[in-house]
Amino acid sequence: MSALKQSELTTLEQYELLPEDSHIEVFEGIPYNMASPSHEHQTISVELSTTINNYIKKQHGSCRVFCALLM
Repeated sequence: MSALKQSELTTLEQYELLPEDSHIEVFEGIPYNMASPSHEHQTISVELSTTINNYIKKQHGSCRVFCALLM
């Protein structure tokens, strides 16, 4: 996560003008370019989600696991 170079804080109006497919998030007025997760990150995420989901099913739990992958 790297901060974009700028001297002023980003406003909501400026953020809303960004392209919809941009991976920019703003924290306390500072925009950060958010990289997509690596393949290794996604693989680990799926494995963890599967393990947790299987445990919940085995215990007849009512929780559900959601895994969001970005590519």
